[in-house]
Amino acid sequence: MTIPEIDYMAVFQNIPSPVLLLTPDFVIADMNLAYLRVAGRKREELLGRNIFVAFPDNPSEPSSTGVRNLSASLRHVLATGEPDSMALQKYDVELSGQGVFKERYWSPVNAPVFGPDGRVALIVHWVEEVSDLVRQFAAALAANA
Repeated sequence: MTIPEIDYMAVFQNIPSPVLLLTPDFVIADMNLAYLRVAGRKREELLGRNIFVAFPDNPSEPSSTGVRNLSASLRHVLATGEPDSMALQKYDVELSGQGVFKERYWSPVNAPVFGPDGRVALIVHWVEEVSDLVRQFAAALAANA
């Protein structure tokens, strides 16, 4: 039996978990189909943009910490070369350029991808959207209060 040639791009695009690839300058280099679904965006809206321009903090919530927390995690990955699992994050997402933000909660992990020179060439930003779980938990707490 021969081992079939693996189309790694097809594998990446069809991984069921949302994955975004960032350059060390935090520019969006690629994303998979699951990421596009969960972000509610099109590929051309994201590719080549800085992640914090594409996904800014909700301007109607001055106490938002999404950009600050994600930036700290990404910088940690660059500085240490180690993956960073972030705490649960409230990071609202703008609905496709409409100026309207939807409340969202995420469980993110950021991990380095090393180039041939041993330096971080890309950062894998893997997220699990847990908004429904957070809302169910809050509702259960309120019902038991």
